[in-house]
Amino acid sequence: MDSMIAYSASMLDAIATFLGSEPIIYLFGLVCLSLLVKVVKDIIT
Repeated sequence: MDSMIAYSASMLDAIATFLGSEPIIYLFGLVCLSLLVKVVKDIIT
């Protein structure tokens, strides 16, 4: 059981490190910006 907990904790730590890296943050920001532009465009038209 302890090995499963250690494995899960290390996997979550690796995922958090990966998602915290700069390219992922930039891609997430780009996706959010494109969705925001689409919403504004739909409101205007």
